[in-house]
Amino acid sequence: MAAEFREFQIFVKPVGARCNLNCSYCYYHEKMDIEVTVPGGIMSDEVPERYIRQHIEASTEPEIFFSWHGGEPILAGLDFFRRAVTFQKALMPADRTIPSAFSGLSAAVFLPWR
Repeated sequence: MAAEFREFQIFVKPVGARCNLNCSYCYYHEKMDIEVTVPGGIMSDEVPERYIRQHIEASTEPEIFFSWHGGEPILAGLDFFRRAVTFQKALMPADRTIPSAFSGLSAAVFLPWR
C-alpha cells in the first residue's frame, strides 16, 4: 500500500511583529506597539525546540518544511537560527529532509549570514 502524505506548513514568528522597516503596506504596524513579554522580544530556546519536535512528529511527508515569519524573522539573530537548525538536525528522521525558509524582506541581512 502506498504511503499517504499530508503536507502542511506552520509559520513561526520568532520575533512577533518586530521589524526594522516602515513599509506603508505592512499589516503589522498596528501590532508593533503591543507589549513584548518575552525578554529581548525573541522566543526562548524551549519554544522552537518544542515546536520543531512537534512539527516533525506530525509530518508524514518526505520533506518537513519550516517557515520563519515576521515582522522580520532575521531580527532573531544568526545564533537563534543556528540553534533551530541544530534542533532540526538532531530530531530529523534519517529518511527525511528539512528545508527552511524565511518570510520577510530580509532587510536585516548582514555579512555573517552569507
